[in-house]
Amino acid sequence: MDHTTYDFFIRRCWDCDRFKHGANTDTWEDLLIKHYNFKNATVGNFKITQKEFENKLENVKAYLDKAYNKLIATANKKKVDQQVIEQLLRSREEVAILSEPKEIFDTLKVVFSLMNANNL
Repeated sequence: MDHTTYDFFIRRCWDCDRFKHGANTDTWEDLLIKHYNFKNATVGNFKITQKEFENKLENVKAYLDKAYNKLIATANKKKVDQQVIEQLLRSREEVAILSEPKEIFDTLKVVFSLMNANNL
């Protein structure tokens, strides 16, 4: 998975520089490391790695949710077609319930095509 997809998504939603609003490739990389450690945990450290992963996942999802809110507000301001806005809303809801970084990554890749097609 490309670490920059997460970073670029937030930066594009907020029209901001790196390190603002959670836009940092290190944040996504840390999530992937914690996910790997959790999935490959032994009995002795399973609970610790699970907690670390879940905390990081919630942190990343919070940044993404705020970015989605900003993106949807921008789409409304630009009077983007309502169907596109509904797709963005569904995508935000999907990310909120996902627990696998790969699935979140795939969802963000799809959203980029919507953003490109609608000048967002």
